[in-house]
Amino acid sequence: MSYRYLDHGADIGLEVQSDTLEGLFAEAGKAVFSVMADLDSIGSRQSVEISLEESDMEKLLYEWLSELVSLSNLQSQIYGRFPELKIEEADSQISLKARARGERINPRVHELGTEVKAVTYQGLEIEEEDNGWQCRFVVDV
Repeated sequence: MSYRYLDHGADIGLEVQSDTLEGLFAEAGKAVFSVMADLDSIGSRQSVEISLEESDMEKLLYEWLSELVSLSNLQSQIYGRFPELKIEEADSQISLKARARGERINPRVHELGTEVKAVTYQGLEIEEEDNGWQCRFVVDV
């Protein structure tokens, strides 16, 4: 599993890869928060459960990342682990159930980077490849 930054002007583009779809969504979450802080400095003292449902995978990824950014902003928390993440397809709907683990943002503990304001639809794509999954997306900073 991995992610890398893509050159995208004033915004930040990210590319994420994983062996599994669930791993891809978890890594995408980590990629967003890696823009905001050093992931190794994020504890897992608090957790939040997230349940989403969408009609296609790109919308689900967008909603997942947007929910994480929104929760981070509203609760002044930062997340770095997504140990319980499940994606299921049924009746033309795709559902995601996950637990995000993190802690309250503390500048004395976390080496803070750039604040992510939002996730955009620009350039958002998910592809299944021979060796796993890949996605690309852009965050507004």
